[in-house]
Amino acid sequence: MKKWFIIAAMTLAVSGCSSAPEGVNTFLLPAGKTLTVSHANNQPLLIVRPVEVAAHLAGNGLVYQTSATEMVEAQQNLWGEALARQLTRRITHDLRQKQHQLWATQLTPTLSTTGAERLQVRINQFNGVYTGVAKVAGEWMIIGANGDLQAVHPFEFSVPLAKNGYSAQVEALSTAVDELTTQIADAVK
Repeated sequence: MKKWFIIAAMTLAVSGCSSAPEGVNTFLLPAGKTLTVSHANNQPLLIVRPVEVAAHLAGNGLVYQTSATEMVEAQQNLWGEALARQLTRRITHDLRQKQHQLWATQLTPTLSTTGAERLQVRINQFNGVYTGVAKVAGEWMIIGANGDLQAVHPFEFSVPLAKNGYSAQVEALSTAVDELTTQIADAVK
């Protein structure tokens, strides 16, 4: 009898550990519009450095502003991948689609950055707001090939939520990223 009790308890413990908690949703930013583009041999590089996000955005949960002074990180609505990595990939992708003067590419250890301009994006706000909008704010900088600061552009985008819920928040945030990459693409043309 004792043996069966131990086996039953272990089975319950193992099955509890192997399943995801109920009600957990994971989200990824939708990909931007895709056209087939490829790098031309004479096209200069634009190195997209890893996006920097504020500390309160670096967790796994989506962030929501509940009042003028309070932010909460969701416990059941999580990013499926680190936000900074998603943003870096999305910005690179969008810039390839929206302008053709420079070839946007992510920074990698094997890539020579000598003679290439660099883009640095800092995100201070990337969240839903109790007023029914999603806000994305921060700044982006272009650093010249010789390390000099070419341009600094603060930005703030506010996109109305189409409905309540985290899915609508992610869609609105994606729209704001689209507006951001359009702003960057227009500036580097």
